[in-house]
Amino acid sequence: MATGPLAVSSANLTGKPSPQDCNAAQNMLGETVAVYLNGGPIEAAVPSSIVDVTGEVPVLVRAGAISAARLREVAPGLRER
Repeated sequence: MATGPLAVSSANLTGKPSPQDCNAAQNMLGETVAVYLNGGPIEAAVPSSIVDVTGEVPVLVRAGAISAARLREVAPGLRER
């Protein structure tokens, strides 16, 4: 099966809380999603961190489950908006 580019921050309907596991995502999104990858329940009930890496310097767009300090371990030049 082929997929196009994926750029997602969470698997939830707008305005609804993010599911904490694959079953909850399937219950919310149903057949609108063709493939579900079950990586197990999430560790933190916090939104995902979003980093823009389209430029020369990575930019933290939204702080979330992974702190800016932790992200700087793999992206030392990380800037915050």
